[in-house]
Amino acid sequence: AFGVSGRQGLPSAEGSRQFKTPSQSGDVYKAKQSLGQNFLVDQGMARKMVGQVEDTSENGKCVIEVGPGKGALTAQLLSLYPQMTAIEIDQRSVAYLGEELPDLDIRHQDVLTVDWQQLSLDKADGLQLSVIGNLPYYIVSQILFSILDASPHVRRAVLTMQLEVAQRVVSTPRGKTYGILSVATQLYGVPHIAFKIPPTVFQPQPDVDSALVVIEFPKERPVLGINECDLRTVLRASFQMRRKMLRQSLKELLKSKDMVLSDEWGTLRPEVLTPMQFVELTKLIFGEGVTPPGVSVWRGKLDDSARL
Repeated sequence: AFGVSGRQGLPSAEGSRQFKTPSQSGDVYKAKQSLGQNFLVDQGMARKMVGQVEDTSENGKCVIEVGPGKGALTAQLLSLYPQMTAIEIDQRSVAYLGEELPDLDIRHQDVLTVDWQQLSLDKADGLQLSVIGNLPYYIVSQILFSILDASPHVRRAVLTMQLEVAQRVVSTPRGKTYGILSVATQLYGVPHIAFKIPPTVFQPQPDVDSALVVIEFPKERPVLGINECDLRTVLRASFQMRRKMLRQSLKELLKSKDMVLSDEWGTLRPEVLTPMQFVELTKLIFGEGVTPPGVSVWRGKLDDSARL
């Protein structure tokens, strides 16, 4: 019953079941501030967001929605991708969508605990996943880092976030917002801002503008020739004093390695280095290496001995 609409890569709606969007009324249940909830209530915006997923897997088995809330995106996604999966931490949402959209595979789970590789094996025969979500703003960076750690198992991430964070994700060297999030995201994928999102499409309305960020990931994780945990250490030390030259910002790290940076490196400021130059700098300080298998590079604790 499903075809592919060529250019967009979306399943054909012809012959597919259409699901009605559940009520988005505040009377259903109130947003929890503790969960950072701002429910999407504008169906036009929801259509634009769903159109960015472009998943071609059989019946959409690779599609994962994070934090469906009251289902503003979910019904549209389910109509296109009937074998999709939703992951939700709020039991109220799990119960509500289980009743309103009984065909939906919804799992009561904190997204930060998801094993993306295992989910890919369980739901998608090991294929790369397409992840979409209207993310709680207070943990956007942590969710993004968890996806970066799992990037070989994710094909595309379509994520709402504060406009300020979106600008950091796509920022280039010498940009005011260029930092760790920019370097890490751009090492593993290709991000872009699809469009800006006004506060008026959410309930309650946030105090800031938002944006939809789309990140494309290759099938294979880039081989950088270093322990990527060391890269995170270098980035953290560098950007803690972003206006300082590297010889100053990395002073303690260099001292621990009993080394001095050449002027070629030492006089640079971190905001001018490209992501691959940070890889070269890491290799210069720590030498060549490999990342320990199974280690969370971007979300793990820096002092975890398994990272060394």
